[in-house]
Amino acid sequence: MQTIITQGFTLEQLLEAMRPMIRHELAQAQPAAPTAGSAADELLTVQQAASLLDVCVATIHEWKRRGVLVYSKIGGRTYLKRSEVLAAGSREQRTVKPSRAKGKPPA
Repeated sequence: MQTIITQGFTLEQLLEAMRPMIRHELAQAQPAAPTAGSAADELLTVQQAASLLDVCVATIHEWKRRGVLVYSKIGGRTYLKRSEVLAAGSREQRTVKPSRAKGKPPA
């Protein structure tokens, strides 16, 4: 480790001497750039998962309750892995309800 003698330095000179060391340490602390395979491990919120599968939020919560979707709680929020959401979306069959004509009561 280098020793810096601050006697005779102004604050600006001290800061200028420390900037390269700080930049170096910050560059070393940066996480590695995400790889192409990490997109599958991307965490989604419940709303994002519902949008991705084009289902309502209640469906995502129901799938969580039934164990169809594995989820994680981080800081009180629920997150789901993108790959698991896509897999559950292909496994679960969506029901299609017949549409009603507007203005007519159900038969």
